[in-house]
Amino acid sequence: MAELRRLLISPERLGDATAPLALDPQERRYLERGLRLRPGARFAISDGAGRLYEASLQEQGMASIETLSQQFNAAQPQLVLLQGLMRRDLEITLRMATELGVDRIVPLKADRSVLTPREQRHERWRSQLREATEQCERLWRPELLAVKPADAWWSEPDAAAARALATTRHHTLPSLAAWLNQQQAVGSGQGPKEIWLAIGPEAGWSEDEVLAAGAQGWTTVQLGPSILRTATAAVAAATLMTSWRSMRNP
Repeated sequence: MAELRRLLISPERLGDATAPLALDPQERRYLERGLRLRPGARFAISDGAGRLYEASLQEQGMASIETLSQQFNAAQPQLVLLQGLMRRDLEITLRMATELGVDRIVPLKADRSVLTPREQRHERWRSQLREATEQCERLWRPELLAVKPADAWWSEPDAAAARALATTRHHTLPSLAAWLNQQQAVGSGQGPKEIWLAIGPEAGWSEDEVLAAGAQGWTTVQLGPSILRTATAAVAAATLMTSWRSMRNP
């Protein structure tokens, strides 16, 4: 199964996965022109929700789903990245967060954000996540939440979530790595069900945002002695979180 190239198709379109599936033009172009598959050729379909199917290409842009090959549970704890809107590199940041294994992405409008995206941009981001999920062969597609002001999110996580706010120029703060390691002891060794980490925009968080987050139980952490670009900070943080999770659940 590992050698079969994958196509990502939503569970809604797959239905009960027994009827022939009509491929859309982009999917058909990817299989027939990109991969040069011919009718009868086998490939894999992921539904982005942990299920992996074996399928074969049919005539006239149809696919036959033959069997449910594997089913995987979502990794725990769930990793949530809140990313302040930035002028540049947001799309590549979302793609890299997807490839690294973040489960939920929250684009937020901070006090110092300079971008107010339109709905078309949000749809483009969804497309970027879909392509990244397909490319890296993840079985779980990350959820992309709607853009909201940062203040609307500080009270969002429930008590079962651990929450951290990454900031700079405060070298006495605990590092993200140290804070993550502390979470293993929460809840009698069970740890939190979710890890929420917020990365600010290019100019960082405002003082009001840091105070508001702290009042809601967020812990301020640092990512190291260097002042990172927001895109670099997001990728570094996602790498630390997914590495911590994999070591916690070998």
